[in-house]
Amino acid sequence: MGYESKMNEQFAMPTRAQVEQALLRSLLKHGGVIKEFGLGQEIVDEIGNDFGLSEQQRTAFLQTVYRKENRVKKSLLWHRLLFRAADSLAKEKLVSRPSQNLQLTNKKEWMLTERGFDEALNLSNIPAERKEFLPTKSYEVQKIVKKLKESSRPENYNPFDIGKKVIKVTRESTLRTRGFRQAVIEAYNCKCAICGMKIKTPDSLSWEVEAAHIVPHSYMGRDDIWNGLALCHLHHWAFDVGWFTLLDQYMIQVSSKVQRLPSDFGRFGNYEFIRSLSFKKTKIFLPKSSEFHPHHNAIRWHRENIFHQ
Repeated sequence: MGYESKMNEQFAMPTRAQVEQALLRSLLKHGGVIKEFGLGQEIVDEIGNDFGLSEQQRTAFLQTVYRKENRVKKSLLWHRLLFRAADSLAKEKLVSRPSQNLQLTNKKEWMLTERGFDEALNLSNIPAERKEFLPTKSYEVQKIVKKLKESSRPENYNPFDIGKKVIKVTRESTLRTRGFRQAVIEAYNCKCAICGMKIKTPDSLSWEVEAAHIVPHSYMGRDDIWNGLALCHLHHWAFDVGWFTLLDQYMIQVSSKVQRLPSDFGRFGNYEFIRSLSFKKTKIFLPKSSEFHPHHNAIRWHRENIFHQ
């Protein structure tokens, strides 16, 4: 038995397999990414708390002698165990390494792969069907997000993808859909462009906000950020059915048909869900970068084809 293994046994540390499973569950809980295991990182204490580690287990250290330099290097045993487990997951292609993600997101983090995502769902007893609706990052989806964000904004944008297959759902199309959702929600900082609602579930697995197509998917609308809006559930529905649209300067325009609604329609107590948008000219919350603003060609199409004037 090696020195490190003896130390793990001496301090009754969790097994590597147990730590691997804990890492996958933590990655899912934290949106698919966790930072490296440095001193003071919350994730180190968080997983340690899950195992109920004592102060002695958390502060035990390994000693490595550098003979040529005649010096001793000390490293925390718990940190080393976390790294060993993450490294093992990377070898199994369940996570991507910080060095890989640095090139992708400019952050040194461990990130789930699609295989790791599936395994994390299984370990967390979450149905696989929920995968398509969770904004959890994966290495494969993040590559799509990067491509979408780095695409040059066209002046004369065509929001229609005539080559899109609506009937046949492939792994590639599913990843593309999730990439679109992730890119749009991130561009709008996880809040509704209309009301500014920003909230996530108590388990931190998903945001209330959704990525809406301006030219709908059913009309072969492209999965581009310029054809997307981040909207809460209610405003997503109202936008899709044409209760409101956007003007070229991103002002909200409400359908005149709202005046024909019975007074008890579209109300939350004293709050007028749709009518309140027509009381004054309101501009939507836009992404910081103008490169990600909705394209006027997509908005114009929605105004002329979905909006009820």
